[in-house]
Amino acid sequence: MKNNHKKAVAVLCGTMMAASLAAIASLTACGGASTAESVDLREVPLDTILEKAKEEGQINSVGMPDDWANWRGSWAAVSEKYGLTHEDTDMSSAEELSTFETEKDAATKDIGDVGQAFGPTAVEMDVVQPYKASTWDSIPAWAKDPDGKWCISYVGTMSAMVNADRVSTTIDSWQALKDSGATITIGDVVRGASAQMAVLSCAYALGGGMDNLDPAFDFFKEMAQEGRLDAGTYSQERMDRAEIDVLLTWDYLTLQYRDLTKASVPDANIECHVMKDGALQSGYALVINKYAPHPYAAAATVEYLLSDEGQINRAEGYARPIRSDVELPAELSAKMIPDEEYTNTIPLTDNDAVTAACTEIATRWEEEIIPLMG
Repeated sequence: MKNNHKKAVAVLCGTMMAASLAAIASLTACGGASTAESVDLREVPLDTILEKAKEEGQINSVGMPDDWANWRGSWAAVSEKYGLTHEDTDMSSAEELSTFETEKDAATKDIGDVGQAFGPTAVEMDVVQPYKASTWDSIPAWAKDPDGKWCISYVGTMSAMVNADRVSTTIDSWQALKDSGATITIGDVVRGASAQMAVLSCAYALGGGMDNLDPAFDFFKEMAQEGRLDAGTYSQERMDRAEIDVLLTWDYLTLQYRDLTKASVPDANIECHVMKDGALQSGYALVINKYAPHPYAAAATVEYLLSDEGQINRAEGYARPIRSDVELPAELSAKMIPDEEYTNTIPLTDNDAVTAACTEIATRWEEEIIPLMG
C-alpha cells in the first residue's frame, strides 16, 4: 500500500499537509545551492531518450509501490520495454520531495508520484526537471505544469461503496444517501485526507464550497444526531462481516474493495457510485528528480505511463487515466464505474484553498461533529 495512505491520497490535507509543507519549506531553505542541472529532456528526441534509457539500465522510484494502482503491472511493462531494473522505496509525497532535496548530487532516486498538491511545491523547491511526453497535448491544462515539471497521470474521484444487501437505496447522490437511512463510514476526518475530501465533496454538492463548508456540516450533523455516522474506519474484515453500509472514499479504492469483498464473500452485493450532484476529483503527479542518476530512464518511464498502453495499465488498478482520449478495453470498462456518473466532477486546482478548507474541516469536525457521536 502506498505509504501512509490516509495522508497520501490525491491531495494531502488538513493539519498533516500543513506540517508536511512546512517541513519541506524548511529543508529547502537550508538545503544549500543547487548543483548543475541535467540536460533538458524536452530537447532530446524520443528515440535518443529510449536508447539512452536502455543504456542506463536502471530506474529507481519513490512512492510507486507494486500494490498501489497497478504499479506492479506498469513496472513490469517498463522493465520489459526498456530493459530496466526497477527498485521502489515507498514514501509519502512530502518524504519523496524531501529525499530529492536532501540527496542532491548524491541522488539515488529518479522519479516520484506525488499528490496533486505537491506538484507546485516540487517546482517551488526546485527539485524537479521538466519533460513533456509525446502525448502532452492530450492532458488537460489543469493537470500539468506548463513547463513540464509535473504531470498528473491518473485521478481519483470521491465515491460511495454500498453494501446493497444492507441498503436497498441506490446511493448515487448525497440526497439519496440522506434519505437511505444507511450508516456512513467516512474514516478519521480530523487526520485523514480522504475523509476530509468526502466532507468537502459534500459541501460542493449541496451548494457550498471551499469557502462555505456549512452545507456539509449541516448534513453530517444531522447524520450524527440520527446515529448514522460510523465511529470506526474501513477494514476488509469489517466489510466481509457486513458491518459497513456505505463507505465514502476514492473510486480506485472502492472498486478494489468491492473486488476484495466479492473474492471473500462471492454472494455479496456491492455497488460503487459517484455522486451525481457533485464529486471532487484529484490526482497523482509524476515528477522527475532534478538530480536523477538515470534521467533518460525516468523520461522513458513517463513516456510509457502517459501512452495509451500505460494509461490502460493504470486503469487496471482502477485509477482513472488522465487522458480522456484513451479507449479502455470493453472488459475493463465493464468493471469501472460508468463514464456517465462522472459528468459532475469537480477538479481540485487551487491547492492553497484546498489546504485552508481541509484545515477548517479537521477543526470543525472535532468541535462540532465528534461530540454528537456520543
